[in-house]
Amino acid sequence: MSPRHLPLEILAAALLGAVLGAVLVRWGLPLPAHAQSADSGHRYVAVAGEYMTGVSILYVLDQKTQHLAAYEAHGGGANAREVVFIGARDISLDTQLDGFNDESEISAVQLRKEFEKRGLAPALEAAVESGED
Repeated sequence: MSPRHLPLEILAAALLGAVLGAVLVRWGLPLPAHAQSADSGHRYVAVAGEYMTGVSILYVLDQKTQHLAAYEAHGGGANAREVVFIGARDISLDTQLDGFNDESEISAVQLRKEFEKRGLAPALEAAVESGED
């Protein structure tokens, strides 16, 4: 082997190693979870996402009554498939809280005061009253 061909062979081996490494890393990593949503008649919203291999969580929100229901769906063989009701809750009061178990750097109350101090509170209130976020 001549010294002139050695760098080309090293480069080819390194490139092949990088490609194989990328394929093995991609193959070994878990697939990312992707939420899917569906809206039926603008009353119900359903969101599902993979929880663990073969198990998905389904959340169903009734926008009229503001009730949230959660289900666990198991896949697999014919005798292993099932949908399990986890629980339900009226979330109408939950969504009115400014914070709960909120470990943010600045609280909602502090943020609102900062907006008021800068004269931005009326625009914020108008957006809340009109239903905008």
